[in-house]
Amino acid sequence: MNRTNSRIADNSRQRFAEALFELMKVYHYNEITVTQLSQEAELSRKTFYRLFEDKDEVLQQLFDILFAEFFLELKERGIRHYWDLVALYFDFWERRRDKLLLFGKNDLLSRMFDYVYRNAEKIFTALRTSEKTKEYAKPLPFLLAYSVGGMHSMLIKWVESGMNIPSSELIKQLKEGYRSPEL
Repeated sequence: MNRTNSRIADNSRQRFAEALFELMKVYHYNEITVTQLSQEAELSRKTFYRLFEDKDEVLQQLFDILFAEFFLELKERGIRHYWDLVALYFDFWERRRDKLLLFGKNDLLSRMFDYVYRNAEKIFTALRTSEKTKEYAKPLPFLLAYSVGGMHSMLIKWVESGMNIPSSELIKQLKEGYRSPEL
C-alpha cells in the first residue's frame, strides 16, 4: 500500500471511529449496525469491510486511538511514579468525560478494562525499563492485574456516580485512604 492509500485508509478508520461515538449517543452499542456506521461515516459498506471485519474492530480502533493519546501524554510528562500515573489516568478520562460516560452507558467498560490490561506491560515498561520488565517477569502479571483492576474498579465507581468528583479530589481521597492507619 502506498502512502496516499495508507493516509486514505487511516482517515477512513478515523471516520468510522467517530461515527461509532456519534451513534452510541443515540443507540446502544449492541444495536449499531455496519450500515449505520457506514451511513454516519459517509463511507460505503465495502470500505468498512476493507478496513474492519466487524464493529468490534471499530471499537478496538477507538481504544487504540485513546491509548495512543494516553501513552503520548505519559511520555511527554516523563512520568515515572505510580501515583503520578494514577493521577494522569483519571485526569485523562476526566478530560474525555463524554467518551467515558458513553462507554459506561453502552456497557463497554469491561472491554476497556481488557484493553488496558493487555497494554499494561507496555505502560510499565515506559515507566520503568525493559530490563525491569524482564526482572519482574514472574510477579508482573499479578502486580499489573492488581493495579489495573483497582484503578478500573475505581473508574467504574466514578462513572456510576456521574463523575461528579474532580479527578484531583478523587486521587487525594485515595491517597489519604491508603495512608490512614484506621483503614
